[in-house]
Amino acid sequence: MKVKDIVKPAVIIAETDTFATALKAMINQQTNTLLVTNERGKLVGEITVADFLDAVIPDTLDGSEVMSHFNSDEAFISSIDIAKDIPVGEFMSHDFSALTLEDDLIAIVGTAIAHQRARIPVVDSDNRPVGIIARQGLKRILAKFMQ
Repeated sequence: MKVKDIVKPAVIIAETDTFATALKAMINQQTNTLLVTNERGKLVGEITVADFLDAVIPDTLDGSEVMSHFNSDEAFISSIDIAKDIPVGEFMSHDFSALTLEDDLIAIVGTAIAHQRARIPVVDSDNRPVGIIARQGLKRILAKFMQ
């Protein structure tokens, strides 16, 4: 079994798309990870729900001030209103490790463990996203090796 046997389609957005556009894509496509490409279609990042939450925190706050800042619905709504037009390139995660369709199961397991990832992007030879290894794929690998 190789990556190509368990890869699922990924939801891909451009780094110039906005917070609002990306959030709508995540909700409409029922996914927890978006893969982000540059103008040449190459993978440059990914977005998870945690990235959206980080994007609504004003840069002026440190960790201890966040809880007191979000003490009302209005404060949270105000932060989201500011964040909604931010390009995803400004808050996406750059820390990802991609695999190719020809990688084997051990490469998937090694990447998931070494980088503590439950989802792993899959790219072609030109670093263009072709899919994603999701949690379900990782569970299938664990079950295969358990037998």
